Amino acid sequence: MLGADQMNTNIVIELINNAALLMALSIVYEVSYILPIKWKKSIVIFNGLVIGAIGLAIMTIPFKLATGIVFDTRSILISVTALTFGTIPTVIAACITIAYRIAMGGDGQWMGASVIIISAFIGLIWRRYYLNKISKFRWLNIYLFGITVHIAMLACTFVLGLPTALQVLSKISLPILLIYPIGTVVLSLLLLHQRERNEYLIKMVEAENRYKSIFNNNHAIMLLIDPEDGNIIDANPAACNFYGWSIPTMKSMNISQINTLSHEDINSEMKKAVKKNKINFLFRHRTADNRVIDVEVYSGPIEFNGKSLIYSIVHDISERVATSQELERSEKRFRMLVEGAPDAIFILSDGNFSFANKFAVQLFGAECPEQLIGSPIMDRFHPDFHNLIKDKISLSKQYKEEIASNEGLFLKLNGVPVDVEVTAVPIHYSNRDGTMVFARDITERKKLENLKNEIEAQLRQQQKLEAIGTLAGGVAHEINNPINGIMNYAQLILDEIDRDTEQYEYAKEIIRETERISVIVKNLLQFSRQEKLSHSYGNIYDIINQTMSLIKTIIRKDHIVLEVYLDDNLPDIKCQSQQIQQVIMNLLTNARDALNEKYVDFHENKIVILRCSQYTKEERRWIKIIVEDHGNGISEDIQGKIFEPFFSTKPKDKGTGLGLSISFGIVKDHNGKISIDTKEGYFTKFILELPVDNE
Repeated sequence: MLGADQMNTNIVIELINNAALLMALSIVYEVSYILPIKWKKSIVIFNGLVIGAIGLAIMTIPFKLATGIVFDTRSILISVTALTFGTIPTVIAACITIAYRIAMGGDGQWMGASVIIISAFIGLIWRRYYLNKISKFRWLNIYLFGITVHIAMLACTFVLGLPTALQVLSKISLPILLIYPIGTVVLSLLLLHQRERNEYLIKMVEAENRYKSIFNNNHAIMLLIDPEDGNIIDANPAACNFYGWSIPTMKSMNISQINTLSHEDINSEMKKAVKKNKINFLFRHRTADNRVIDVEVYSGPIEFNGKSLIYSIVHDISERVATSQELERSEKRFRMLVEGAPDAIFILSDGNFSFANKFAVQLFGAECPEQLIGSPIMDRFHPDFHNLIKDKISLSKQYKEEIASNEGLFLKLNGVPVDVEVTAVPIHYSNRDGTMVFARDITERKKLENLKNEIEAQLRQQQKLEAIGTLAGGVAHEINNPINGIMNYAQLILDEIDRDTEQYEYAKEIIRETERISVIVKNLLQFSRQEKLSHSYGNIYDIINQTMSLIKTIIRKDHIVLEVYLDDNLPDIKCQSQQIQQVIMNLLTNARDALNEKYVDFHENKIVILRCSQYTKEERRWIKIIVEDHGNGISEDIQGKIFEPFFSTKPKDKGTGLGLSISFGIVKDHNGKISIDTKEGYFTKFILELPVDNE
């Protein structure tokens, strides 16, 4: 075995001897970049073979520690190759050096092979995961890499056996860990710097080639201009075709010979382009045949051959300018037409207002168009129409067809609804697809239509009731005489037979039922107004109080509270008092039945309210009587039927369906009105209006 001083000296000498061979890696790198790009796939194999040859040369001049145990810089070679060249060259070089080391033989052949394998593995792992982790202190990153590789190399000595390994480590560890990592750092930094420099040069060449290709082969008009004096440095073939001058001629020209601006304005605009304060310009350029063309120029600074120039791309926009001018004229005509239209017109884009004429502003209750522009159209449609409107707009966009006239309900900005008639057509507005909507306020028309429908319904109801009344009167007269005959015969039978017999009970039942029929006939006669009674002035207080006295006991029995509110100084009313009393009695009875249906027993809302007041309309005095209950109300689908004869929601054994129809006839005979205000599930108000002076 060698002494420690001699051993350290020999290691240094061996490293120096190997350094020249390690530096050959830089030559391999340079050769890799010199070879044509088409050999790229072959280059990695070439690199692997050359590096393997360098490894063989290194291993021929090793430092011999003992018989069969040698050390050289193959660990540096293989690990740095993995770190800088990549997988394929590393695998090839590792296979060559492993084969040679095994061929060398000796006690350390498997240790040597292990060193090559572990160096390659650590180098590839470090290249993939750690090389770029510490970019600021790259030398430190690589130094840590070198330490890691050579600690692993020393660990491979245990392949020799523990006693031999410990003996070797005690003599070789310190110089290996001091010298080899530094060699790894120096060689790696040299190769990485080489790689970065060569890649930068390649990118520069590629960029210049791309620039020349783009500049000369592009169909866009391109100019290079010196911002200091405005001279044209270069022009591409597209520029020559556009302006009509040859490239040599254009290179001898100044931009002021093309641009119609003054020399001072051109210099000002070029300064903006150099400072990147502005990159888009609209100019007018001259051509060789003295035409002046509108152009759009995109300019910016560029470094070329060490000098700052302006790179300009020119677009012919003469057609676009002409189209834009025509569009402006067309839009002006459009605005004049739309603003002067008698209907509300607005345009929708993406579901929002993008235009509204003055009538649309008025229709929506806005002060100016800006209150509508940009807001969602759905905010101005009544919620009941949202689904319909969405479907209509979707169909208009899909099929580009007119939306037929529809009635709808708009909402003003203050929430007030407006009945409208709407028509829409697809339109392209402000570079977007949209919908132009024509809307007409039909609120007054709807009011007149509703009034007409109400009058027609009242007329039909009146005609129907008169027809039913005529029929009822005739039927009542026809039934009255036979019923009286049946009643009389039943009474004769009753007088002749014994009270304890079954026939006696039958006769009594016949009389009872004929009396019931007689009452119905009497009601029919009253409904048909066949029994005409004279009208005279009656005290409204007496009429109401007498009615209260008749029904108070029945109402109290059903746990119902009766509240009566009569205004002071109510005038006497010209009427048939008994008939008015009958109407009020019928309304109170209906209110009682409604409350009993909703509340079986006592309840705080089980109240009937009767109000009587006076008002004047069109110089005529009227008495208004309101009967209110908080029962189940009347559903909307039957409200139009409640005054029809024989219509009733009560069971057959509790009502004939004539009460309200008779009341309607009585009120009409008094030239009055009876109406209803109800909400299903909450309340019902019957409103009786009678003229004080019934003519």
